Amino acid sequence: MATQGDCNGVHILTIPFPAAGHILPHMDLIHQFVLRGLTVTILVTPKNLHYLNPLLSFHSSSNVQTLVLPFPSHSSIPPGVENMQDVTLSFAPDFVTALSKLYDPLVQWFHAHRYPPVAILSDMLLSSWVNSLASHLNIQNLSFSVLNANSMFHWMVKALKVRDDAFSTGVDLVSVGSWGLIFNTFTELDGAKMNMIKEEFTKHDRLWAVGPLLPIKASSMGSNERGGPSSIQQDQVVAWLDSCQSDKTVVYVGFGTQITLTKQQMDAVASALEESGVRFIWAVKDPMKGKQNGDDQNVVPRGFEERVGGRGLVIKGWTPQLAILEHQAVGSYLTHCGWNSVLEGLLGGVLLLAWPMQVDHFDNTKLLVDELGVAIRVCEGLDSVPDATKLARILSDSVSMDRFREERNRAMQLRKTALAAIQKGGSSDEALECLVEELCSLNINAEEKEIKPNNK
Repeated sequence: MATQGDCNGVHILTIPFPAAGHILPHMDLIHQFVLRGLTVTILVTPKNLHYLNPLLSFHSSSNVQTLVLPFPSHSSIPPGVENMQDVTLSFAPDFVTALSKLYDPLVQWFHAHRYPPVAILSDMLLSSWVNSLASHLNIQNLSFSVLNANSMFHWMVKALKVRDDAFSTGVDLVSVGSWGLIFNTFTELDGAKMNMIKEEFTKHDRLWAVGPLLPIKASSMGSNERGGPSSIQQDQVVAWLDSCQSDKTVVYVGFGTQITLTKQQMDAVASALEESGVRFIWAVKDPMKGKQNGDDQNVVPRGFEERVGGRGLVIKGWTPQLAILEHQAVGSYLTHCGWNSVLEGLLGGVLLLAWPMQVDHFDNTKLLVDELGVAIRVCEGLDSVPDATKLARILSDSVSMDRFREERNRAMQLRKTALAAIQKGGSSDEALECLVEELCSLNINAEEKEIKPNNK
C-alpha cells in the first residue's frame, strides 16, 4: 500500500475536454489529487486558462503546473473558438479531432520532461486518442466521466445494440479501453450500474466513484473567476438573495453552459415567471457563435425585466450558480438536468424541476423523477415549448411548502447520503484514497523498473 510519502512528487498529466461543464469538475478532482500529495500538469489552450484560476490560487506552482498549447485549427470550428459553450453539441467530435493534433507535441513534451508523468487523466470524450498516446508513452490513461454510471451504462448498451458510429454512444465503448474509469457520483446511488459496467464491459474493477466533487473555494478568488464575465457580480446576487425575507421562496432558472433557448421558449419561460408571481433568478447564457440565427437565441422578451420590477434578477453571461443554489432563500431549480447541475442542486437542498433536452439529461430525469421520486418533470425535449400557464403553476407550487412535500423529503435524504459519501471514511472518500494509492503504486513500479525519460 502506498503511503503519503510515496505520493509526494508523483506526476500526473491531465487533459480536460474544453467545455465548462467538463473542465470545472475536472479541476475539482485535480484539487483532491493535489491535496493528497500528487503533482499535476494540466494541458490547456489559452482561452480556457481562466478556468484554472481557482485551482492555481489555492495551490503552489510546484504542485500544479500548466502546459499551455495553441488550440489546433479545424475547418468546422469557427476561428477563435476554443470552448464548446460557444457552439452547439454537434461540434463535439470536431473538438476531439482538433485536440488529437496535440498528440505529437505531447510526445515531445513528455520526452523532454525531467520527471515525466506516470499516468494521464483525460476526459472520457478524449479517450479515442489519449488511450493511444498513453500506450505509446508506456504509461496508463484514466478516463474521467462527468456523466454518472447510470447514463454511461445505458449509452454503452445502446452502442452495442445499434453498432453505428454515433459519437454520443460510441465514445463510451472507446473509454472502456482506458486503464481505469472515474465517475463524479457516489456508490450508494450508482453502485449497481458501476458493477454492471465492470461485469459486462471493463472486465476489471478499476472504477472509482469519487463524488459529489466539491468546488474549489479559494479566498483569493475574484467574485466570478470560476467562470467568466457576468452582467451582475456574485456579491450583488448574494446581497439580493439576502434581502429576501423568507427561506426557500426563490426559483432559480438555468440551463447550463451548453443550452440556448429559442424565442418561443424564452417567451414561454418569461410568461411563466411573470404569471407565477414568484421571486426568481434567471440565468441567460450568451448566444453561441457556431449557430445560425444567433440573434434569436436567449433573447429576454422586451419589457420583461421592467414588468417584474424587483421581484427577480436576470443574469446574462456567467452565473454564480453554486452561490445561488447554496443560499437559503432558494427553494427550487428549473434545470436541464445535466449531471453537474443535478449534483449542485442536490447538495443545495433545492427541489429540481426537470426539463431534459439532450444527451444524458433524459437518463438523469428518468432516474430522479421515475425511479427515485426526488424531482418533478415539467417539460421534455430540446425544441419543446412548455405551456406557460402550467409552468407558472409548477413554479408557484415549487416554493410552497405544502406542495411536492414527498419529493422534497426524499431529495433531502438523498442529499444526506451524498454528503456522507464524501466525509472522511465515506464511500467516495475511500474510493478517492484507493485511487490515489493506485496512482502512487504506478510511480513505485516505474522506479523499480528504472524507467527513465530517455528510455521511453
